[in-house]
Amino acid sequence: MTALSGDRNTIEEMRRGARPQALAAVKAYAGALLMRNASGYLTKGAAALNLVGAGRAEQLVDNSGGNAGDLSVQFKPGIFKFVNSASTDEITFADIGKIAWAVDDQTVAKTDGRTAGLPTRSAAGVIIDVDSVGVTVLVDEVTTRAGLAARRVFVPLRIATLVGTGVSRVISPIAGKVIQINSIIEGVLTTGDATLTGKIGGNAITGGVVTITQSGSAAGDKDYANPTAANTVAEGDELSLTVGGTNATATVANCYFEIERL
Repeated sequence: MTALSGDRNTIEEMRRGARPQALAAVKAYAGALLMRNASGYLTKGAAALNLVGAGRAEQLVDNSGGNAGDLSVQFKPGIFKFVNSASTDEITFADIGKIAWAVDDQTVAKTDGRTAGLPTRSAAGVIIDVDSVGVTVLVDEVTTRAGLAARRVFVPLRIATLVGTGVSRVISPIAGKVIQINSIIEGVLTTGDATLTGKIGGNAITGGVVTITQSGSAAGDKDYANPTAANTVAEGDELSLTVGGTNATATVANCYFEIERL
C-alpha cells in the first residue's frame, strides 16, 4: 500500500471485552474490578501476584464451585472509579499517571504492598484522577502492561567480595528514584555481619543500607533496603555500593538498584 493522498474512513474499534472464561472458584459481582491471571483467565481483583487489571465486570457471575473456564463473564475495559486506600497507601494528586495497585475487587492502593522486600499486589491500572469519592483508574491490559514495563528499571551490580570496604559502581540509565536495593549472596558469612551502603554520586542514600546477617547465613540469602530520602537519581549518575561490616569470608553478593521513573 502507499501513503494517503486524500481522506480515509479509518474504522474505529469500540473496545469491549469479549466473553472470556472465568477463573475457578470465583464469584464476581457486577461492577467488580476484574484481573487476568498468568493462565489467561479472569478473576476478581485481589491482593495477589501475577495479575493485571482487565476491566469492569458487567454482570454477576458465580463460578465459585466450578473449574477454570466453566463460565464466561462480560467485562469492559475503560476508565472507572474505585475506592481509595488509607494511610501510607492512600492515592493522592501526586500519584496521577502512576500505577494503581489492587487491594481487592473495589479498592486500589498507592503501593505494591511490599513485605520483606517483595511485592504482594498486582497492577490494576493507571491513575487518572483522585477526589473525595475515590480514584479514577484507566483499566486496560495493554496500557497497564506497557506502563509496568516502562515504569521501573532494575540496575544490576555484582559485589566481588563482602570483605573489606570496597566500592562497586554502575551508571543509572534513567532519571528517577531508587525505591529499593536488593542483594543475594553466594556463600556463608563468618565472624560478623556485612553491610552494603547505597550511594548516588558518592552521597549516601537515606535508608539505603542493606544489612546481611552473619548468623545462619547461607548461599541464596536475600536482603534489601527501602530508601526513604536522598534517593533521586539523574540519568548518567553514578550508583554505588560500599562494603562494610565485620564479615571475614570473601563471599560474592549479586545486587540491583530498583529505580522508579519520575
